[in-house]
Amino acid sequence: MIKANKTLNAISKIFCEVTKELLESITQKNVTYAKTIQKIPLVHLRPDIGCFVLFSGDYAGLMIMNFTAEAAMSIYRNQMINMGLPEEELAVEYTADEIVDSIGELMNQIIGSVRRQIEAQYDLVSSNTQPKAIALTTSIVLSIDTPEFDKDLCRKLSFKIEGHPFHIELSMEKTEFVALDGEDVHAVKIGSGAASENGFDFDAMKEAADKTKPKTTQGNQDIDFDALFDANK
Repeated sequence: MIKANKTLNAISKIFCEVTKELLESITQKNVTYAKTIQKIPLVHLRPDIGCFVLFSGDYAGLMIMNFTAEAAMSIYRNQMINMGLPEEELAVEYTADEIVDSIGELMNQIIGSVRRQIEAQYDLVSSNTQPKAIALTTSIVLSIDTPEFDKDLCRKLSFKIEGHPFHIELSMEKTEFVALDGEDVHAVKIGSGAASENGFDFDAMKEAADKTKPKTTQGNQDIDFDALFDANK
């Protein structure tokens, strides 16, 4: 019997640790995550800003990040100020292209670091699509296209920055990571310091904050983004 829940829970912890380290590095603010993760039946893009990315290879899944307006503004403003941008030049509305695009770039940094951590611990690799972030007023259900989809394999991870909540929602194919030598493959402790060891591309994040053109996402032909934008204006 495949013990996919144990594998997904271990990967969820990697997402929590990487997200905390990255955000604390770029914002210089304290970020916390709940010690309890939740099983959920489906994953959603949720208001006020939702962002998602698909990853595939040795393992496959879908990662979603959902931000309240306050959390998105806190991350964006602290990140930009930490990079030396004058406060008077920063966007003031959470729906501004600069904020939405910077959230997309942030997610790109997170999924890249998570993939490196998984490769270091499990010797398994994957690649990801370009993350897509949009401002929302309603929730949208997303799912991965796999015959092995299992509603038990969805997780919700809860975070806070400056008291403002945001969440990661994960959905993965049914898979179990097992060590060839019979040892507990999840027992290996990943080295801390993901932010310092892997390095974050602050120039790329600053460039993303200056862009106004929405990013495109590869491999999501079945989702009508024009309709999503129109419905959520």
